[in-house]
Amino acid sequence: MPAKFTTIKTPKEIQTMKKGGKILYKIIHEIGKNAVEGITPRELDAMARGLFQKYNVRPAFLGLYDFPATYCSSINDVIVHGIPDDIPLKKEDIFNVDAGVEYNGLMTDSGYTFVIGGKTSKKTTKFLEVVQTALYAAIEIAKDGVRVGDIGAIIEDTLDAHGYGIVEELGGHGIGFSVHEDPHIANFGNYGEGAILKEGMTIAIEPIATMGSPKIITDADGWAIRSVDGSLSAQFEHTIMIGKHKGEILTQ
Repeated sequence: MPAKFTTIKTPKEIQTMKKGGKILYKIIHEIGKNAVEGITPRELDAMARGLFQKYNVRPAFLGLYDFPATYCSSINDVIVHGIPDDIPLKKEDIFNVDAGVEYNGLMTDSGYTFVIGGKTSKKTTKFLEVVQTALYAAIEIAKDGVRVGDIGAIIEDTLDAHGYGIVEELGGHGIGFSVHEDPHIANFGNYGEGAILKEGMTIAIEPIATMGSPKIITDADGWAIRSVDGSLSAQFEHTIMIGKHKGEILTQ
């Protein structure tokens, strides 16, 4: 269960989250750099464990709700929460890496969707670009006084304009002293509705979309969530601080 509403962090706590977020960025993109054709997600998980040790941080996902790996490996039609397995990655696979870091007692959470081999169709490239655009559009308005519904509405507008499926069951969240704090940050909503966000609060924004139906199913392992029609999915995520004038990214 999420903790109570995300607290306003002190400047010292924000600096701690920035340091952890910088390390998390390095770990995620090192996983992505090594995600080549033929390697398995489980091999990348083993590599990631070494990176967490190298940077002297704790993998915030390992053991969270009994999750067994350091990162979520979501490939093609797997939308979120995939467990790294022994199936080799293939050229043009859509490979999402979602991970968290605990640094000095504070959490950051981020995700990035990579293309194995670096190139894919124009249609898929556009899809990934639009989902990432939705993230940055939300970050841009994440200032003191905005409402949770404003964040969801701008994500929804961006994805709807291109006809992509919005997975309404999944979304972002408050973060800091635990990985999941209130409030839930839906990827849809109405401007001017929902809880008011205040400068110094920290949240994870994560647009999650499919190229087809937004309906989902969960694998027998109870973790991996897939698009019901097998369509490709994407997720991009940053932990941010609600700023005075716009959101400040802590995971870069």
